[in-house]
Amino acid sequence: MITHRSNSSDRDRVLESTDLVALVGESVVLRPKGREHLGLCPFHEDHKPSFAVVTHKGNAFYNCFSCGASGNAIDFMVHFHRMDFLEAMKFLAHRAGFELQGRSSSAPRATDPESPAALRRANDAALRFFQRSLADSINGQGAREALSARAIDSQSIEAFAIGAAPAQGDALAQYVERLIDHQPANPDERLDGATIRASFEAAGLLRRRGGLVDGFRNRVIFPIADELGRCIAFGARAIDPADQPKYLNSPETALFHKSKSLYGIHIAKRAIIHARTAIITEGYTDVIACHRAGVANAVATLGTALTRDHARVLQRLCDTIILIFDGDTAGQRAADRAVEIFFSAPVDLKICTLPDQLDPDELLRQPDGRARFDAAIASSEDALTHIIRGFRKELDARPGLSARQRTIEAMLSKLIALGLGTLDGIRRRFVIESIATSSGVPLVEIERALLASRAASPRTPEAPSPAAPLAIPVPVERGGRGRAERDFVSILLAWPAASSVRIPTDDGDAAPLSEFIIPSMFEDAAARALYEPVYHWIEAGKGFSMQDLIAELADPSIKALAIELYRQGATRCSVEGEARAGLIAASRALDRQSQRLQLANAPAATTPEELALRLAQIRAAGPRPSAIARTARSAP
Repeated sequence: MITHRSNSSDRDRVLESTDLVALVGESVVLRPKGREHLGLCPFHEDHKPSFAVVTHKGNAFYNCFSCGASGNAIDFMVHFHRMDFLEAMKFLAHRAGFELQGRSSSAPRATDPESPAALRRANDAALRFFQRSLADSINGQGAREALSARAIDSQSIEAFAIGAAPAQGDALAQYVERLIDHQPANPDERLDGATIRASFEAAGLLRRRGGLVDGFRNRVIFPIADELGRCIAFGARAIDPADQPKYLNSPETALFHKSKSLYGIHIAKRAIIHARTAIITEGYTDVIACHRAGVANAVATLGTALTRDHARVLQRLCDTIILIFDGDTAGQRAADRAVEIFFSAPVDLKICTLPDQLDPDELLRQPDGRARFDAAIASSEDALTHIIRGFRKELDARPGLSARQRTIEAMLSKLIALGLGTLDGIRRRFVIESIATSSGVPLVEIERALLASRAASPRTPEAPSPAAPLAIPVPVERGGRGRAERDFVSILLAWPAASSVRIPTDDGDAAPLSEFIIPSMFEDAAARALYEPVYHWIEAGKGFSMQDLIAELADPSIKALAIELYRQGATRCSVEGEARAGLIAASRALDRQSQRLQLANAPAATTPEELALRLAQIRAAGPRPSAIARTARSAP
């Protein structure tokens, strides 16, 4: 499927104005390698950098060698940040400092109250309401006093957009009714009141108890944002100790999933990338306290244990993760679970226990709190050391030979289940040597036990993340014809300037590329889908690039094929002269394949008259089989 180029001026302007490396680099740590930038793929659980951003020769696209995810800047916003196409266009245009001009720039109305657009609109309206309530002399008094008691100042309130839910049970519900009554006069921009109310219910902001009542009452409100700073949910802390539970979160929606969200990630992301380290705490006020003290790379989970999705978010941003947990039994269990989650992730994991069993908020409010906090962070225990220390305790408690053997085998089985087999060679060797040193068992015995344990309990690979549609390149058709078509397209995509080459014909003449090879000659549907837009650009005398082609293609698998062929063409030809020669050779090879196919499909001539008629038809059509198709296409 190809989009209409006549409506693509806004899109082209957006793509030309976007630095793809900078855009992706705000969510993935990219490191230059040759003419590309590599990083961990954000679309699946990547352990070695397989995600490439290509920006040379006028191109701008990304591609994952492992899962096949590919596309341009708009695709990245759609699939990674879960925007629709128009949202992505508007975001990137605003980021580049201009407004969209086309008619399509007006936002479609969200009539499904549970759609992301409707939920986002409800959250944005509620955010404004909660912020105004905190500033209100009456409604916000209790929340302001609670924040002051925690030393949360006005700067932190503004940075984290903190608000207040009034004690009145229907204050937000009344605000929603006012929104319904004061909608724009333009009927195309108005929404049915029932749809608006339903979107606030779906977001957990209103509840139906006879009539509609507020979902949060008499609480300090902590907005939860995604990596772009868009409000996706709310956390609410009780002001009155008698109100239980102490913390409430928005329900899970199309926008909000607790197992994937981290509080403060939109503010901490740049600091995490810069420091290459993320600090994970256990609560909203801990994150705010860290940022207030200058520890800007801190985030928190949302009342849930760490998950593999959290690991995916952080491993593409940094090299080291430091987990801060309480020193009590529950905190240690949480640390053990976190170690299991992060064990096979390509990051260094450390465990930090703060002094005197204090949490970050309590410690950092003390006169020497920052110095003690920094000292605790510096002395964080490596996750592997944490595992081995527990292992050592078990061995010391079981001095018998058989008991020690069972303990070692159980430990190895656990490590394999956690992903020991997926670790790279150096990291895996270090783990095994640490176990051998701690246990006193020779390294060769550990290796033998490891092999036996791995054979007995193979690890089931985890399914890739559904964050983006898998874009697996379409397999090449068998036979020389399919290869010839894709060889031709690969050089053309990698070297668009070579499309001006003229192809020598059998009669000694030379034909423009667009006359020598036309889309109807292609049998491989995927190769034809790539050549069709390129063919029309060549015929119209317009320049083109891979960025243009990626923008035209809608099918993820065809986009992935385009990038795969582009790489093949770039590898095959290193300079434009080679590309021109290669394009001539590929065109003539494809033409020969067409001739063979036509001869194979032609009806056999059984009489001299039929043979003469057949020869006359071929001469009338032109010296090349492709001229037959071209004549048919241009006939009235």
